[in-house]
Amino acid sequence: MFHVYWPATACLTLFLIVGVIMVMLRYGPKLCKTRHVAFDDDTDWQQKAYEQKVSYA
Repeated sequence: MFHVYWPATACLTLFLIVGVIMVMLRYGPKLCKTRHVAFDDDTDWQQKAYEQKVSYA
């Protein structure tokens, strides 16, 4: 009997997932404090890591 309802269930699930993604993109910074800026490049992280002092104690 489930074979009759799976297209409607799949469509409802797709709309639900797309709706959640759109809400997170629109209201994410207010609701979840999500970021809207890109991370630094790998070279920036490598330069910061190599500039640290190393102690031989």
